[in-house]
Amino acid sequence: MGLKSGSRNAGLDDSEDSNKQSTDQEVDISTSEATESRETRSDTATDTTSESIGESKTGSRRPTIESLPYKLRREKVNEGREQVPYFLRKDVIESESELQETLEEQLGEDVYKSDYREAAMVVAQRNPELVAEVLREWGYDLNSA
Repeated sequence: MGLKSGSRNAGLDDSEDSNKQSTDQEVDISTSEATESRETRSDTATDTTSESIGESKTGSRRPTIESLPYKLRREKVNEGREQVPYFLRKDVIESESELQETLEEQLGEDVYKSDYREAAMVVAQRNPELVAEVLREWGYDLNSA
């Protein structure tokens, strides 16, 4: 894959082969995670089913798969996601591992790059004023001042 001089690959892997390896690793990890989740859901479903039998007479509803958090209901880490390439500067890419470590420390478990990148986009969508603040630091809105 050829890049123009001065362009970066936005933190994407250097080749399709390494991208496939990275994806395969994420899939392998998420497959075992999903298997564990399904086993946990099965145990929970069994408990819920036996409880629901009595509860169904009273009219309460069982939780649906859609009501589970995305992490627990997916079978692969990128399930339901569309790949959207974007470009990042070197200092942003270098800081990404620090973000990942901080998130993993706060959550007490491994966090996939796809998950925290998408979560960052959701935070930006919910807080456009924060994005505008950074864009102003980068030189946007100079003529409006």
